[in-house]
Amino acid sequence: MSNEKLSIALHKLSIKERDVILLRYFQGMSDQEIAELYHVSRSAIYRRRSNGLNKLKTLLKERD
Repeated sequence: MSNEKLSIALHKLSIKERDVILLRYFQGMSDQEIAELYHVSRSAIYRRRSNGLNKLKTLLKERD
């Protein structure tokens, strides 16, 4: 997968989903750390990450 494909797919996510995914997978932060940063529950971060990853998977499959 190219960086360009991933970048395009990431920009199609909501800002909240994209931010959580970038913080988790590119900055190595835990769901709890992200939750504290945004002043929301850990479960809210988990949902954003899970929904974002599902959307990413769908978007990346469409581009193949």
